[in-house]
Amino acid sequence: MPLTNQQYDHIMRGYDRRQYQNYRTQCAHREEVYEKLPQIREIEEQISSCSLMHAEQLIALQETEPAQNHHYILEKLRTELDALCQTKELLLLQEGYPKDYLEMHYTCPDCRDTGYIGRKKCHCFQKEEVRLLYSTSRLEHVLSVENFSTLSYEVYDEEQKIRMPSVVRICHDFVDTFGDGSKNLHFYGPVGTGKTFLTNCIAKELLERGYSVIYFTAFQFFELFSPTSSGESGKPISQHEGLLNSDLLILDDIGTELANTFTVSKLFQILNERSLKKRSTIISTNLMPKEFREAYSDRVFSRITSSYTLVKFTGSDIRIRKKISRSL
Repeated sequence: MPLTNQQYDHIMRGYDRRQYQNYRTQCAHREEVYEKLPQIREIEEQISSCSLMHAEQLIALQETEPAQNHHYILEKLRTELDALCQTKELLLLQEGYPKDYLEMHYTCPDCRDTGYIGRKKCHCFQKEEVRLLYSTSRLEHVLSVENFSTLSYEVYDEEQKIRMPSVVRICHDFVDTFGDGSKNLHFYGPVGTGKTFLTNCIAKELLERGYSVIYFTAFQFFELFSPTSSGESGKPISQHEGLLNSDLLILDDIGTELANTFTVSKLFQILNERSLKKRSTIISTNLMPKEFREAYSDRVFSRITSSYTLVKFTGSDIRIRKKISRSL
């Protein structure tokens, strides 16, 4: 699900605010230190002057002096600058300041609060992208009512009441050990047995712990790559960074779409890429393992059975039972 231009601009304005705030903080630190330790300003002026002087020497000698003289000048500059920087750091430490107190401090040192490393989106941009997509999706409302705190075993039938505690423990364990390595879940079982509810419980917990989570129904997922929505040949998977890099991808109701060579290929590519990147995935389906294998090929089924924890859901449709009970 790509960002709109408005959403992209919203994220970039956030980076502008970070840069300005960090710049103001640096200026405040400098004013504070210069007032308390005037010699720090003098040292910084010497550092600037020393760098400029040696640069001018290099330019002047570039055409007339051999290369080894250039090296000598650079080494001399490095020695002088190191001595000045060490004196500056010592003065700061003696007054109780960190030695980097006057440096610019970035919220994200990797991209220096630009959102990009080279031409690639930084991990902090990708996380903000996922957060923004989540906030504008159906999940924001759903997770407020479907989470572990609202889980009640009273909604289950007798068969489910026996089995569901172990299923819920698997979900709690998935959350509690998340980040220790790639972990994946494959929920399968009849319609209305609580699969989507528990994926929402997991999503809620991980989002609150700062992880990025993306949720798609089967239709939404395959629509991303549809030629009608992405151009003549569909948008390549490599451009869907959220799908590949989010900490958790939830694919709900897989099997409700019309499976064909196209959908099977896209599903395998996503699962394989996320496995290589050690990103976690949860797949929810109404198909039993044999039906899933027949619909999505041996290759996809092998990927799931080899690297996913298979969790079986049983019993009758909870939603139907709720409707019946309300009508009585």
